[in-house]
Amino acid sequence: MGRFGKDQQAPDIPASIRHAIQDRIVNGRCSLTARSLVRDIAQQQNCPRSVVYAAVRRLIEEGFLEYHYTFGQSYLAVSFRRPVALTPRFTVIPPGHARTISPSKIPIVIAPGVSFGDGRHPTTCLALQALDQAWAHFDKRNSSIAPCAVDIGTGSGILAIAAARLGAARVLALDIDACARSEARLNIRLNPEAERVVEVAEHSLESIEEHFDLAMANLRLPTLAGLGDWLRGRLNPLGCVVVSGCREEEWDPLVGLYREKGLHLLWQDAKRGWTGGVFLGEEERLSEPGPKKADSGCLPL
Repeated sequence: MGRFGKDQQAPDIPASIRHAIQDRIVNGRCSLTARSLVRDIAQQQNCPRSVVYAAVRRLIEEGFLEYHYTFGQSYLAVSFRRPVALTPRFTVIPPGHARTISPSKIPIVIAPGVSFGDGRHPTTCLALQALDQAWAHFDKRNSSIAPCAVDIGTGSGILAIAAARLGAARVLALDIDACARSEARLNIRLNPEAERVVEVAEHSLESIEEHFDLAMANLRLPTLAGLGDWLRGRLNPLGCVVVSGCREEEWDPLVGLYREKGLHLLWQDAKRGWTGGVFLGEEERLSEPGPKKADSGCLPL
């Protein structure tokens, strides 16, 4: 950043500046360089750029922010070297970090890897939010039977682990990529509560005859659209589908397609140009109100 030397004392950082930086990085529609972030926040907060530079540097030193390098350009992003609350319920924790978080939070340990689903992408946050909503729906039914779930395209395994931590009786985590399956198994071992519940497999969807109470898929639109018939055939009548991975302009066509398959929207939300939601089977839909929309975004730094 270059504005303060090692021996210089940075000024106190107003909380409003810290929160404005966090909100812009987490909820902005595009990645930001340090220069563009400082310029925008200084204009928004009507304060000197030096104060914003100091706030950014402080957040980097405290481990809340870090630089990501893409195509020779550095961008600021939330750091996952320390616990990050992705939703009001779920907090992602790096391996080896003490699980000293609020008792109201559910910790999920995720190791750095190449597979999708470490929490950095907004679709992962949306998928976890949708899982929260689906579980609230199960709780509302007061069912004494723990749901059986399938995670289609599990990647890092984060959704499968989250479902297991919520109380799923069984989670089948599917992925066609061998690297993803290996990383998912590693992350499951890092979350002992999920080990007895989650099975990682490469089964094709066509080979699965089991029925599920919950299906989860954080995938792009063409794949999600192609899942419609399979979901209709493998979802139990009172089941839920958690979906993420659609651009906002792609969402309405998917809702219409799923409606044709007997799946009806219960909840949706958007984040940084992406959308996720929860769908209900036909029988369950008859007793439910229209779709709800919730607040999005990681919790403040």
